[in-house]
Amino acid sequence: MVVRLLAIGALASALSLQAAGKPEDELANVVRSFLAKDSGGDWAAVEKIAGLRWAALPPVSLANCMPDGTCFTRQGAGLLGGRKVMAIAGGARTIVARLFLRNMTAPFGEAAVLAAIAEAGVAGKLARCPVPGTPGGTNWYSLTGAAINPGVLSVQTSCAGKPCEGFVVSTGAELPALQPNQLRMYTEQCAGPVSARQPVSNKLPPELIAETIAALLPAVTGAALPAWDALAGGIDWMGAPQRMNLSFKGDPNPVARSGGVSLAQRKFSALASGDPKVAKVIYLEEMNSHPRGEHMLGVLYKLGYQVKLARCGPVYTESTNNWYAITSAKSHPAMLRQSIRYEGAMTQESYELRLDGTLPKRDPRDRDPGVAGCR
Repeated sequence: MVVRLLAIGALASALSLQAAGKPEDELANVVRSFLAKDSGGDWAAVEKIAGLRWAALPPVSLANCMPDGTCFTRQGAGLLGGRKVMAIAGGARTIVARLFLRNMTAPFGEAAVLAAIAEAGVAGKLARCPVPGTPGGTNWYSLTGAAINPGVLSVQTSCAGKPCEGFVVSTGAELPALQPNQLRMYTEQCAGPVSARQPVSNKLPPELIAETIAALLPAVTGAALPAWDALAGGIDWMGAPQRMNLSFKGDPNPVARSGGVSLAQRKFSALASGDPKVAKVIYLEEMNSHPRGEHMLGVLYKLGYQVKLARCGPVYTESTNNWYAITSAKSHPAMLRQSIRYEGAMTQESYELRLDGTLPKRDPRDRDPGVAGCR
């Protein structure tokens, strides 16, 4: 839980030093108020939270959205039981989804905060915790209660091995996604023995994406196009293939089958198209975004596949759409389109795998390798 805290000198100087209650009780009230069913969930709603004061509206639009999807912020500060805290509300243009709190003085204490939250009528269940022997210093708790919307509280007590204390309250029952460098540090198997805790993932997302694509490529010892019941890749396919109009994708195949897959907490929707007997094209669409800098094609190469640029799509300033020929001694040849949409420091990827090894009809704006920056 690393939060870039903004300067809050003006707010801090305005804080009252009136008599305070127990620090953990006041923090528990902040959590309950933020998740309250009648809170409203907009940027003005945070002003109802006792003990915190906020910079004037409107919220600040960030130049680059944070990995958790925070694109707007409103800074604040407070005194909770005499403990000075810095605060940031984060979310979208009209909705607040997260509340970041960084303790600047004596610690509240994780156990004391959880006990106070329970006394306030909110149940907290440990849902994610560090893997032993790693530098992970945060616990995540699922929060439920009659007067609140479901939420998640993360409590950080170690920053790079040094004591610190920070809290993040997130709306919704789903645990916030981990960053790639955190996947090996945390587990969601917290109920059993500490020695049995397994990491959320021992592999990074690009490794698992490459393995999924490799598994979808039919082996050279079998048919070039797989029967519908032979589709691999670890994808959760839903139902049988059915008639579907895919003209919006420029896909003439008459039948399709949808599904989905989660790869190291990175979620993809899946769609396979073909004729009534075999699948011919498979689409994978990332449902969120992730930090820039990954190289899935390099991982595919390390798995023993030759990856050769075959065509570049039209020149765009915010996305790329390139086709690659994928060949190896162990699989039938295929064509893979990698589409990457860029938004600041974040990217969103999608893939189209043509198992028959052909390219789609050429767009007049497409470029050949080595032409007009196609590389």
